Amino acid sequence: MAVGKALKTARGRISQLKLSMEMNVSRESISAMETERTPIPPDISKKLIKKFDDPFLAMTVASEYTNGSWVKPLNGASVDLHRTSVADVTEEEIIEFLEAFKEVKLAKPPTSIKEHDKQLIKEMALEGIDALYAITHLVAVSCRDYGFSWNELWKEHEMKLVSNNYIRREKTLV
Repeated sequence: MAVGKALKTARGRISQLKLSMEMNVSRESISAMETERTPIPPDISKKLIKKFDDPFLAMTVASEYTNGSWVKPLNGASVDLHRTSVADVTEEEIIEFLEAFKEVKLAKPPTSIKEHDKQLIKEMALEGIDALYAITHLVAVSCRDYGFSWNELWKEHEMKLVSNNYIRREKTLV
């Protein structure tokens, strides 16, 4: 799902006019963003993610603004986003990642590994991305189904990382 379509879905029954007033842009700008005639500026994306607190909108925006290097919402014909289905797939993906992880030897310096070992590391990384996709969707579906705030979960997690000195807290403008 592209960002404009994700915005339209998140907007739901809120009129373009009402949203445009809240975002301090014209109604025509909202229309152009939703139909993807114009990209959604990063400052507006931040406001939209804060307002709608929609994990699927947040994933779409993150993927779009990182040139596809983040989790996209799964929306294909083979996808079942019921929480039990997502939980089952997540468990399978975590197990597959752990199996691949056990096969690699990361203690050796990268310059001294053989091509076969390098391929195993790449396969492990790809299994990690599969697990990341599954876990992210499980958290998103849990937010949707149980009424958790996607934004608040990420804020709580950031506070945990800050308190453990894993990251420095950045000042936010929005």
